[in-house]
Amino acid sequence: MIDALASAEHLAVVSDFDGTLAGFARNAYEVSPEQRSLDALAALAQLPNTTAAVLSGRHLEGLKQVCPLREPVLFGGSHGAESSWEDSVLTPEMEAHLAKKEAELKEIIARHPGAELEIKPFQRVLHLRALELQDPDAAAAAYAEGAALSADGFPKTEGKCVVEFSATQATKGTWIEALRQRVGATAVVFLGDDTTDEDGFAVLNQPPDLGVKVGEGDTQAALRVPDIWAVSDFLEELAAARAQHSA
Repeated sequence: MIDALASAEHLAVVSDFDGTLAGFARNAYEVSPEQRSLDALAALAQLPNTTAAVLSGRHLEGLKQVCPLREPVLFGGSHGAESSWEDSVLTPEMEAHLAKKEAELKEIIARHPGAELEIKPFQRVLHLRALELQDPDAAAAAYAEGAALSADGFPKTEGKCVVEFSATQATKGTWIEALRQRVGATAVVFLGDDTTDEDGFAVLNQPPDLGVKVGEGDTQAALRVPDIWAVSDFLEELAAARAQHSA
């Protein structure tokens, strides 16, 4: 698989951030990305006919706070609703939806101290990782209440210790397809660990594309690696093979 990808006419390598390039932390802004993975993506971005990108559920500004990579590495935020190469805007309908979900989530948080609300440009997110560490039963109850809220015709995503309400139909899959068209990629690699990453795996044509699932769980990805350190191994091997092919 590495050899086939390395010889692609134009290779795009896209990685999720949390759980893929970095582990998790009680404070979402205290995570430490694996330096080997960062170095490999940076090296890939410098090669001819090669695109490297980080695609995250974090909003763009939040992603930049924890991920030190910069151009020519591209960024996608808010599960594909934001792109580092263009501005995105909310319609009045989208703003009204987010306001309603924010109010409903605040009611849940009031009933379950320790639950947290994240406000992103296109999403409102119920975060329960910190609460789960101190009271797993309370976290499970809060999660159930969040999952039971109506999406009102907009997307709702239930992930690891999070329930997210979005005001956009954009997904990691639509973002990857847009990137493919933008750069003319003939092969796309996407690495991710969470349920939201399945939207990205779903748009891949494997092969020549390749989905890489990090950790356990059902997946549409063709390859599975156990952890973030195995991600570093994969990215390093791919970067070395691509550099050799380019030379």
